[in-house]
Amino acid sequence: MIGGGLAGMTAAYFLALMGHKAVIYERRDKLGGMLRYGIPNYRFPKDRLDEDIRAILSAGLIEVKYNTNVGADVTVQEVFEEHDAVFVAIGAQVGKTLRLDGADAGHVESAVDMLERIGHGKIPDYAGKTVVVVGGGNVAMDAARSAARCGAKDVRIVYRRRQDDMTALDTEIESAIMEGIELMTLQAPVSIEKDSDGNCSALIAQPQMIGPYDRAGRPSPMNANKEPIRIPCDVILIAVGQDIVCQPFEEFGMPTKRGVFVAGLDTAVEEIPGVFAGGDCATGPATAIRAIAAGKVAARNIDEYLGYHHKLNCDAQAPEARENNRIPTGRANITERPAYLRKLDFEHVENPFTYEEAMQEAGRCLRCDHFGCGVLEGGRDK
Repeated sequence: MIGGGLAGMTAAYFLALMGHKAVIYERRDKLGGMLRYGIPNYRFPKDRLDEDIRAILSAGLIEVKYNTNVGADVTVQEVFEEHDAVFVAIGAQVGKTLRLDGADAGHVESAVDMLERIGHGKIPDYAGKTVVVVGGGNVAMDAARSAARCGAKDVRIVYRRRQDDMTALDTEIESAIMEGIELMTLQAPVSIEKDSDGNCSALIAQPQMIGPYDRAGRPSPMNANKEPIRIPCDVILIAVGQDIVCQPFEEFGMPTKRGVFVAGLDTAVEEIPGVFAGGDCATGPATAIRAIAAGKVAARNIDEYLGYHHKLNCDAQAPEARENNRIPTGRANITERPAYLRKLDFEHVENPFTYEEAMQEAGRCLRCDHFGCGVLEGGRDK
């Protein structure tokens, strides 16, 4: 497994359960990928992540080679020759840049890099500073909310489309607004202004208006007949997407298309037998659960490629469904710490269930497959 993120760890875990020795090459000193170095602690506590990693490694037959960057410290060809199969799961962990005049100014950096530094425990000092985040996805929200926790005086998100067009989760946008972060929508960055020391002093943006729908089904922004605006700032974080480090693997012979590896639904790379690819590096940046799914698929098909057909027994049986006459109750929703408190630290924002809430939630009938819509025509059976 090249990459110790979700896809790589998942594949290693299931291969180990099948009796294969799994070797993970991880370029950092800890496993976890973007869950550790991309998602801040207040959204996903790292002690919970470490619990899962310990459970994965406890399966045995898993060796981890930390601080080993495949493509730099060791070639892809060497890894391929030393193992019976290779699963490439390097993720998409390099932030994209914007081609703007002044983009080389000081204190302008990728939001991905900033979040990675925080993941390493290196908290930037933004005390008294004004931070501008460019972008409208989940990374932009994470960067903006993290900047506020790093002491920033003001944090603004600049986005060229409308709030409705943002790709970030609605809950993340709402949380950012609650924590005092300003959304400046329909503003397209055009240049970065520098001060006498070469550091950024302002972002120049061109106001936009909404135009025709694009191929993705979103209305396209277009320049409005308005004068550009100047947004003063001390730090600019670019959160406009993520790239994949493909070059060493392309030199090895792995095909790519539009910056991602070409692999089948079974994660196999057709051109090179024994090589598989999955996760963000094969789909582009996506969700954590899709990376986990890719790791499971890869483990199954690597097992088949090696000439086996192992089956895993989950050792669990679902109990027989019974008529449930409990009084229907609403779903117990997780609450969050007040925004004025949680924005001051990186502690988890969600409050745990009380014992009573947990018991009530566990007692609700979820067997709709037997007693609800699943018994109807066109339901579970069909």
